[in-house]
Amino acid sequence: MTIRSDRDPSRPDPYNREAFLNRVSDRLGRPRRTDSVTRPAWTCTPHLETLADRTPEQLVDILKEQCFFIHTQIIESTPALLQRTLNDLIAGCGGGPVIRSGDARFAKYGLSFEDEAVWSEQAGRAGNIRLAEAANVALVFADFALAESGTVVLESRPDQGRALHFLPAHYIAVIERERIVPRSTQAMQELNRRHEAGAALGSCLNLISGPSNSADIEMQLVVGVHGPLRATYVLI
Repeated sequence: MTIRSDRDPSRPDPYNREAFLNRVSDRLGRPRRTDSVTRPAWTCTPHLETLADRTPEQLVDILKEQCFFIHTQIIESTPALLQRTLNDLIAGCGGGPVIRSGDARFAKYGLSFEDEAVWSEQAGRAGNIRLAEAANVALVFADFALAESGTVVLESRPDQGRALHFLPAHYIAVIERERIVPRSTQAMQELNRRHEAGAALGSCLNLISGPSNSADIEMQLVVGVHGPLRATYVLI
């Protein structure tokens, strides 16, 4: 077993990775190994090939079809009509309060809402959770959308924590067409490129496929048991 760490020792270690790896090596009864790991050359690569030949328009069609199976409404709009589309959706959910992420794309598209709160680092963890608990609607921009599964991918960052996605009763995710990828493989490849370039990544990834679902009780599917009752994707 090789345990590799390529972290710059002069930089802080916020995730206690060094202490963790040292503890694992100690349990194994040997010193830390830091030699490089050679990646295998796979003879079959279905994770790369599945849906990779589809056009952007075909990926949109696949995403729409999958949204039907995950009980998620998908609406097409445009940047010019996005404010009106979101206002109509919020009204259809019974109105605010609204909590949105601090994503810069809200400003990019000139979006603002009545009775809104913004998830922010300044509010602190407890303050943001209180706002999310009180909100009827959550608004976010997807970092990626996976056509194969109808999943939106969002990083947890100071401007959008995990509770933002799970506590409000209604969840609205805006998906820019260029953010649609075939499946999780392509999303992870992009995140890996960012990591290798030294970019900061979020503390975790939230992969959300529509509203919460449970079939644990007598195999009867119930939607909205432990999360948003309703999920909507707005495609621009």
